[in-house]
Order: sequence, then structure tokens, then C-alpha cells
Amino acid sequence: MNNEQKNPDQKKQASHFMAFYVVALFSIALVLILLSYMTQVRADDQVAHAETQLQEQVSATQGIQAKMGLLQEANNEQAQKIAMLEQSASEAEEAFEQLEKRSKAQASLLKACGHALREEKEQLAAEIESMIRVYTLEALDGSNPEKLIWSEEDAVIFNWLRTPEAETETNES
Repeated sequence: MNNEQKNPDQKKQASHFMAFYVVALFSIALVLILLSYMTQVRADDQVAHAETQLQEQVSATQGIQAKMGLLQEANNEQAQKIAMLEQSASEAEEAFEQLEKRSKAQASLLKACGHALREEKEQLAAEIESMIRVYTLEALDGSNPEKLIWSEEDAVIFNWLRTPEAETETNES
């Protein structure tokens, strides 16, 4: 009998142990489910935060690309303006050089006229030869209008001073 009595006690104890075991397993399962849920919520928050950061970076990148496009356009415009200004400066330099050359040639022409008025034939001839050496005959006498460095009136005066008649006319005056 003792065995029979122990048996119900053992059964009761086994059933208590089994209930405790089941409750413990369910509690552990519940804790694991809660941990999994909390981990999933945290991961979702991190993903949402990462998506927000990604969107911000994408919009910042797009803004930077738009600004870069504007800066590239401005750079191209500036490069065109610089090229135009360099061309204008080059043209201005050429015009200045032409004016300076013309001015020196006219100064030599005035000097030659002075020699002609003072009837200094040797100095006049030397000045004319010097001008021809420096500027070429085509640039002075108007025989090639494209190479002419001064006005046609100056070319007429130069040709008048160059001809032998100028010397005799100057002598007669």
C-alpha cells in the first residue's frame, strides 16, 4: 500500500513538476518571443533611420549635382568670356602695334619732310632708305593697299619725297 500511496503522491509531484516544467518552457518561449519582437522593432527602427539617412544623402547628392551643373555652366560661360577677352586683348595688341608702327613711320615721314624743306638731300635720302629698310617699300608707297601702314595721303607724300622731281621742286621753291 505504501507503494500505492506513494504512487499518487509521486503522481501529484510529477504532475506539479510537469506543470512547472511546462510553465517554465512557456515562460522561456514567451521571453524569447518578446526578445525577438524587441530585436525586430529595434532593427526596423535602424532600417528606418538608415533609409532616412540614405534619402538625405541622395537629396544632398542631387543638390550637389545640380549645383555642380550650374557651376559647370558658369565655368563654361567664364571660359568663353575669357577666350573672347583674350581675343579682344590680342586684337587690341595688334591694333596698338599697328598704331605704334604707323606713328613711328609718320614721325620718320615728318623728319623726311623737314629734311626736304631744309633742302638736306643726303639726310632726306638716308631717312627714306631707313624707312624702306624698316617698313618695306610696299608698306610705305601704297603699291599694295593690304600692307599699307598709313593713310593714302601719307603714301602720296612719301612717294613725292622719294621721286627725283621732289628734289628739284624743293630747289625751285
